Amino acid sequence: MADLLVIFGPGAVGKASVGQALAARTGFRLFHNHLTADPVAQLLGWDHPQFAALTWDLRMQLFRAALADAAHPGVIFTFVWAFNVAEDGECMAALRDLFLAHGRRVRFVELSAALPTRLAREGTPQRLQMKPAKHDVASARSYLQQAAAQYQDQSLGQFPWPDDWMLIDTEQHQPEQAAEQIIARWPQLFAAETVQA
Repeated sequence: MADLLVIFGPGAVGKASVGQALAARTGFRLFHNHLTADPVAQLLGWDHPQFAALTWDLRMQLFRAALADAAHPGVIFTFVWAFNVAEDGECMAALRDLFLAHGRRVRFVELSAALPTRLAREGTPQRLQMKPAKHDVASARSYLQQAAAQYQDQSLGQFPWPDDWMLIDTEQHQPEQAAEQIIARWPQLFAAETVQA
């Protein structure tokens, strides 16, 4: 049964790292943002007018395929959600509605960390391995600073579905600890026989 767990937060907050730790413990499959963003950007460029629409269309096709697979264990999706950009909220609502319409469960984990911590995380080996677009570390750090000034990348207590949401500070918790908190918060989301100690 393909349930959905969305991990969101600003750039370099640890979404993919927490997602990897959670996937290793639960059998859910990690679908991090750059799996679709990087190929579209490589072909068309980050500033292409159709970038967001094409990236989102590709994601939705993959989500529909996961939902059609009765044996699929579930999806961990990572996303930078700009709360002051209406399209981001609309996309997340459409994704939630898609899974709920198929009788699946949807949960949201918001990660937070201060900007200096996130800037220091740019250029780490794991980040460079997972995200080719981040290999120009100076540009990646510059983008983080620009994004922090331009976008509201935290819900600030105004999350639209609070019963299905939790917040984790990744400055205080390592990815494995965050994964443990997520499993403890929603044990019914993860089949007991698949959770690894």
